[in-house]
Amino acid sequence: MATRVFKLTAASAKYLGALPKEDAILVVKSEHKVRKMFIDVLEQALWQRADTREAFAAIGDYFKSMVPDPAFGEQVDAELKALRHYVDEGVVYRPAFATIRDYVLAKCARLCAETVHAVVGGTFVDGAEVMVCEEDQGALRVDWKTSLERLRERTAAPGLYVLSCGYGHNSMGYSIRLGRRGEDLMALTIAAEAGTPADYYVLNDRILDIPAMTYEEAAVFCSVEDGALAPAALLPMMKANLPVIVHDLADPSRRTVVSATKPASEHAVTGYVLENGFALVNVRGIGLVGKVGVSSSIFGALARAGVNIRYISQPSSEFCISVAVSQEDLKAALSALSALYNDGQVSMDDAVEVVDDVCLLSVCGNGMKGVPGTSGRIYSALGVYGVNIISAAQGGDELTISFVIRSADREAAEEALGIL
Repeated sequence: MATRVFKLTAASAKYLGALPKEDAILVVKSEHKVRKMFIDVLEQALWQRADTREAFAAIGDYFKSMVPDPAFGEQVDAELKALRHYVDEGVVYRPAFATIRDYVLAKCARLCAETVHAVVGGTFVDGAEVMVCEEDQGALRVDWKTSLERLRERTAAPGLYVLSCGYGHNSMGYSIRLGRRGEDLMALTIAAEAGTPADYYVLNDRILDIPAMTYEEAAVFCSVEDGALAPAALLPMMKANLPVIVHDLADPSRRTVVSATKPASEHAVTGYVLENGFALVNVRGIGLVGKVGVSSSIFGALARAGVNIRYISQPSSEFCISVAVSQEDLKAALSALSALYNDGQVSMDDAVEVVDDVCLLSVCGNGMKGVPGTSGRIYSALGVYGVNIISAAQGGDELTISFVIRSADREAAEEALGIL
């Protein structure tokens, strides 16, 4: 049975009628916007002790705007009324906040899938009931064998099945989030188990600019926030040697095939990804040179503060370690680094410098490996268009060359890379 993946948004909902209706498991992902609406209403109830009726009404309007069917509207209202009662009653259970949060977001995932089901038909399957998992010392372990057996039982007959995803349940019956971008891992594990390609339906994603790419190249293109799919979720398809086909909802003629190999090309560079909203943090000083464990201290402190590092660079002189973090994480990053100074893990003679409002530019291509002059052409093109490179790094696999540039140079960089 085919596996298809659809991300429900206000923009993508109008294309629901165009999705294929033949036998398939249609995995429905939810967008960040609606998840945030559910989180906000939960915080209003638990911490602010506020009246949540208006917030729940806004959530209802979000779903009902996608399916203007009175019967569906009544269903949404009934489910949100029950959820509001649960959340409001849950105010007295403050220690269970994390569990309530997972429960509420699992309901969000279910409502998104029910919205799709209301349009495309078929049979609805609640992924939170199918997926079996447990938390073990802070790590989440999914029982894929049992989960896939349960899914096969529910989808044994031919037909279209609409599956909510991203959540499972433990032995106590509590909803458990499958982790960051768990929807993609669920979908691609199902596809790999079925031995079929996975079809992703997206709206004008950057990945669609390139007709074919390898798994490794796709991981670079999907590493951007809210990319078409989670890079780590590609692993099941890589092991099964099955393609992932990304389709453009708005233009069916556009698609990208992600697989182990791609057609030969005269171009060493496959493409590039540009991301805004970052800050470059430079930890520099004589005290860093030759000191064993300083990198571990810096990266560990940032990890404990929940800061995701998107870029790392360190010259052989060891005089400076540069990391790029999202602008939203900058305050937490600086606080974590200050603690290192206070604890004496980093010399007080060293300094932390911040370059705000920068872009991350990643140029990728399997064809760059072993091709002399590729880096030179990229640097030359950026130089010709007046793009100042603040920092640069290249992995030993020669798949990606990454740059940090100022956001003001973004347009010039895109023009420069367009000639490669």
